Amino acid sequence: MVGSDRRFYKNTKRNTLLIFHALKEAYTEGDGYLNISEIARRVGLHRWTVSRTIDLWMQHFVDMIIPEELEQVGMKIKLVRLSDPNISEEAVMRSLKIRI
Repeated sequence: MVGSDRRFYKNTKRNTLLIFHALKEAYTEGDGYLNISEIARRVGLHRWTVSRTIDLWMQHFVDMIIPEELEQVGMKIKLVRLSDPNISEEAVMRSLKIRI
């Protein structure tokens, strides 16, 4: 494996866990759905990185809504929350290990 590939996978795991913890914290605080920008702000990652990580690696653990009313006027906003707020970090990591 090339060195850059290892760094990619390391960052993927780290980013997934950061996003997972932000979504879990949002649930415990009663925030419900968060948009991509808010998640990015909470974890200190770029919006594109958050959106891509959720789309590629976390789709089994989250509920995502893209309001059609906003899309019709040219805005595409993803609202995200954990589908099962009781899911453990270990379950997320197991799923990631299988897919990577």
